[in-house]
Amino acid sequence: MIKRYNALGDYFKNQYGKKMVKLAIDAGFTCPNRDGTLASSGCIFCSEKGSGEFAGVVGENCDPNHTYSIHSQIESQKKLLADKWKSTGYIAYFQNFTNTYANVDVLSKLYDEALAFDGIEGLAIATRPDCLDDEKIELLKKYRQNGVLWVELGLQSIHEKSMNWLKTHYTLDQFHQTFMRLKSADIPVVVHLIVGLPDETHDDFIASVEYISNLKPFGVKLHMLNVLKDTALEQDYINRCFDLLDLEDYIEWVTDAIEVLDESIVIHRMTGDGAHDAVIAPMWIKNKRSVLNGIEKNLARRNVSQGSKKL
Repeated sequence: MIKRYNALGDYFKNQYGKKMVKLAIDAGFTCPNRDGTLASSGCIFCSEKGSGEFAGVVGENCDPNHTYSIHSQIESQKKLLADKWKSTGYIAYFQNFTNTYANVDVLSKLYDEALAFDGIEGLAIATRPDCLDDEKIELLKKYRQNGVLWVELGLQSIHEKSMNWLKTHYTLDQFHQTFMRLKSADIPVVVHLIVGLPDETHDDFIASVEYISNLKPFGVKLHMLNVLKDTALEQDYINRCFDLLDLEDYIEWVTDAIEVLDESIVIHRMTGDGAHDAVIAPMWIKNKRSVLNGIEKNLARRNVSQGSKKL
């Protein structure tokens, strides 16, 4: 099947001549949205693992409440993947919570520890737009010069009503200013966007996609709204019984988004899946391959590709 979108795997093969695999790391960070600085409950969708259910893995018998060393996390994940991919490079993905929420000395120590491991060729750092001051951006510039690096920012939506409901406790203006500062520093940014937020129409969602497309970030991640156990979202979903997109509508919305996105933007993800035993709704997200195949078939059926619909 012809690839009709700018996929991350293809980007790596074209840029580095090989497959690159992200190893998800829990470095023991917290978040200003959890430690009381801004709030104490986190974003509405955020789990106790800080939206990093698959990070910190060091084997079947690991203690889920313990943060293991970065070295042991990388070593364990590389062993798990050794038989699956033979010729590959690795990126240390600092995923859980806010991975720039410390002073630069602490950050550089953690990032250096990851990069010191054999086979690690770069960093992916998930953080918040209000946790990147000039000193931290200068630090990231140094890592950018020495290897693969990008920063992930969770925009989720451009609409104030949705940002308030999500309880992110930062504004679109804060996001935009931080994005432009990172762009000026030549630091690639991957933007997260949630599909199917309550009270958002299809046009609302596409407006967020158009905003991102105009920014032309390095990449984008598209996620269905996942209701996971032990999150504030779980309780709101039970109380309000709001509708979630079904699989067919999700495929249509994501296909529409791909048509709008500038062809230069690398699509890092077209669906997200939480830990299967934690998913409350929608249950169809558990079949990730079915979702991805459905999107690719829909692109082919429509005979459209990324950026087909010029803004």
